[in-house]
Amino acid sequence: MVMAGVGLLIHGPEVIDEGEAREAIERLKDAGIEIKAALGGITGKTAVIDADMQDEIDISKDMRPSEVIEDFMRRGIEFVILVNRGKTEESGLLLGEGILRNYYGDGGAKDKPSFIQLEYYSRLIIPWILKQGDEELYSTIRAIFAEFKEREPYKPELRCKRESDFEYREIRGVHAGEKIFVNGVVIGTTSCDGSITLVARDGRIVDVFGGRLIEHNLEKLPPLSLRDAMIKSASIIRRTMPKFVGKGRMREGGRKVACLFYTVEHLFPKIETLNLGVAVTIGDDTTSIAADILKRFGVPLIGITDGDADGLIAGIGDGTLEQYAKFLPSGSMVVRLKPERDDIIGERIKEEIFSGCEELELGDDVEHQIKELKRRILAIAGDDVMGVLST
Repeated sequence: MVMAGVGLLIHGPEVIDEGEAREAIERLKDAGIEIKAALGGITGKTAVIDADMQDEIDISKDMRPSEVIEDFMRRGIEFVILVNRGKTEESGLLLGEGILRNYYGDGGAKDKPSFIQLEYYSRLIIPWILKQGDEELYSTIRAIFAEFKEREPYKPELRCKRESDFEYREIRGVHAGEKIFVNGVVIGTTSCDGSITLVARDGRIVDVFGGRLIEHNLEKLPPLSLRDAMIKSASIIRRTMPKFVGKGRMREGGRKVACLFYTVEHLFPKIETLNLGVAVTIGDDTTSIAADILKRFGVPLIGITDGDADGLIAGIGDGTLEQYAKFLPSGSMVVRLKPERDDIIGERIKEEIFSGCEELELGDDVEHQIKELKRRILAIAGDDVMGVLST
């Protein structure tokens, strides 16, 4: 007998790399529960590919976890299970709380789902919201995950406030020395354990209590609302290692396209919607993360770097050219420039090669076009070039 369907909200690469997402899916299916699984956030996409779980976990959309809940609700799936492995038990609980806070804070009257969390860090099950009539299904799930200890939820707290012209947002569960990510951009580092508070004015981040801002990285962020922004802290973007590197599925058909990237936020959507022939990446962290993703698709990369990598990918510490070698897809090139020149040269590449856009259709001889693109980029960089790595 097939029981009522549930939506599995999978978060982060760790729960996938450790085999726990697969375990949760198999346990529920074996018990006769119909499930739909989808990834919340983008950092787990490469883990899904590496685990060869694209047919089991939907990674076709770039949605925040709260948006995955909305999508489930639109599809009539009103019982949602968050499957996660946090850095700590506290960070796992803060994630569940934050997802709910974002779901109800996105505006408009929201239908209430049943929302349960399976926190694999300490094997906890947290019934954040349990609607009337879902008690029997929850009891079944409790029995399926009998070794998980039930933890009573606490009321989600508002962590964003506005005073005069300033907007404040508190981020908890941080550790000293972590990077602060805002919409995929590293905008600073933490200097304490516990919590930090970001401060914005007129849509621009101007301060952080409990950390240090990286001023030149802030320029990469368009105006934003702290309340709506995707914010997290981490030392590296993937704390666990995959058993093997998987092969991604490319969109086929149509002319090959070159794309320019300042962040990796839109990399997967471009892979999925365009016949991507080559990626031109601006910045050390963008280049290292993009390279780690693109090698799964066999798409070459031209990276513009200046040696200020934040070490977001395990194996790329201070960002020497040699460290990039094992991450690069075949046919790639990384250009090392003089300090603080990558953004300047990136803007010239955008204007002089991409005509102010971020996409450029390649001709029939794609290999020749990519060689010509490399030549033109090196010509623009000129005397700023300190080194080149090619594969």
